[in-house]
Amino acid sequence: MLRATKSQLDSVVRNVQLIIEFDGTAYAGWQSQPNHLTIQGLLERAAQRLFGQRIKIYGCSRTDAGVSARNYVANFSYSSSLPVEKIPAALNFYLPADIYVKSADIVPEDFHARYSARLKTYTYRIVYGRSPLRSRRSWEVGTRLDVQRLKSVAKLFIGTLDFQPFCHCQSGPSICTVKSITCKQFRDEILITVKGDRFLYKMVRRIVGALVAYSSCRLTKRDIRRALKGRKHKPFVIAPARGLILEGVQY
Repeated sequence: MLRATKSQLDSVVRNVQLIIEFDGTAYAGWQSQPNHLTIQGLLERAAQRLFGQRIKIYGCSRTDAGVSARNYVANFSYSSSLPVEKIPAALNFYLPADIYVKSADIVPEDFHARYSARLKTYTYRIVYGRSPLRSRRSWEVGTRLDVQRLKSVAKLFIGTLDFQPFCHCQSGPSICTVKSITCKQFRDEILITVKGDRFLYKMVRRIVGALVAYSSCRLTKRDIRRALKGRKHKPFVIAPARGLILEGVQY
C-alpha cells in the first residue's frame, strides 16, 4: 500500500476534490463530533495515516445522523508527491467498507466543497408496508399515499423562502431557494427528489414529513402556508433519516 513519507513532501500545495459514497447508517452524520463516529472523522484519520500529518477535510453538507450519500463532495489541501490518481485507493485502504472514495481530482485553489456549491440534489424513498430488504434505505409507511396530492402540495415549497419552521435550528440565516420537488411512484415505492441551493438541518426531512402528512389528510395547505409565513401551525412530522440520500452537488 502506498504511503506518503516526509521525504516525498513537495513545496507545491494542491487542492483536491473527493467524490465519496457512503452508507450513513452507523454514523452520527458528516461532521466530526467528540465521542461519535462520523464520516469526516474517519476520512481525516485515514488521511493522517496516509500523509503522516493532520489533514483538514471540508465537506459539501452537514448530513444528519443516518443519512447516506451517493456522490458526496469534499476537498482538502496536500503537498505530497503522491499522484492524485492514487489517492482514492490509498484512502480506501484505511476506510471501513461503508465509506468509499470514488475519485480524486485537482481543483482550483479557491474551490470549497461547501461554499462553492450552487445546487444540491437529495432523494427520499418511501415504501408502502414492510420491506426488510429496503428498510435501511426507505421510510416504511402503512398506508398508500396519493401521489397527485404530494405533487400539488410540493409546489408550496418552490422558490426563495424562509424555511426556519422546517429546520431544527434556532439561529442563523434560514432563507433558501428550492428549485424543484418531484414525486414519482414506482410500484410500491415513491421517490421524492428535492433540488435547492442549500438545505438547513433536517429541512428536507421536514418537507417530506409535511408532504406525507398532507397526502394522508393530517395537514392542510393552509397549515403549511401559515408555517412558511412564520405563523403558529401544527407540529410537523420529521421523516426518518434512513430514507434520505445526497445524490450530488453542482458547482
